[in-house]
Amino acid sequence: MLQFEKFGICQVPSAPIRSSASDASEIVSQLLLGELVEVLETGRPWIKIKVSADGYEGYMDFKQLIYLNKEDYDANINHTPNIQDVTDAIVKSPNGMMRTIIGSSLPFYETGKFKLGNIEFEVQTPVMSETKKSIVETAKLFLNTPYLWGGRSIHGIDCSGFTQIVAKLHGYQLPRDASQQVHIGEEIKFEDRQPGDFEFYINSKGTIHHVGIIIEDNKVLHASGWLRCDVSDEKGIFREDFGAHTHQHHSIRRPIK
Repeated sequence: MLQFEKFGICQVPSAPIRSSASDASEIVSQLLLGELVEVLETGRPWIKIKVSADGYEGYMDFKQLIYLNKEDYDANINHTPNIQDVTDAIVKSPNGMMRTIIGSSLPFYETGKFKLGNIEFEVQTPVMSETKKSIVETAKLFLNTPYLWGGRSIHGIDCSGFTQIVAKLHGYQLPRDASQQVHIGEEIKFEDRQPGDFEFYINSKGTIHHVGIIIEDNKVLHASGWLRCDVSDEKGIFREDFGAHTHQHHSIRRPIK
């Protein structure tokens, strides 16, 4: 019989984290392969977890984790994993082949193998590129990804999930939500912005509710319907297909040095 531990690591390519213990509840975030959690409440099929990297809490299916004792959890926390930076790869798991996705964590990676807890996984195709991409190049890999509230993957993503995963791919951990990310890094004047800076947007209630990544030619990549490219000016995001501004500019920050 499965014995729950107080810690776990995601063993599937992506796992939804929900607002309550029900398949019908909204997805508030996602775990990707190799990401760590603390187990706050146990149950079947639902457990309440706290994501170790950003502190996000929610409910997930207990079967999607490999459970870790405190010693193994601490070993993972104190170890910086390799991060998959190609859009997909094939990995051999104890349960058979699976397709992993960009942004996955590969702890204790060595010569084509990595470990989740004490279980070994074997890489069948390249998971890391030979040359380091720029932030803009990485961000463009997500173009045309469909919008998904709570999404953090190439199969479905929201605005702050997009910026968080791009940051992770460059070795930086950001908070989960745009309203939290806006406090990270250095604020940049609009005229001093550069490709790779993060632009934040405010709604009519004065709340930071959207974020994108500035690229060349006064454009911004952001998740709105899908991960798309639009004009960015001092008023905010201008969609040429709508002939109107859709998001009001708040600030620009450079969270990644």
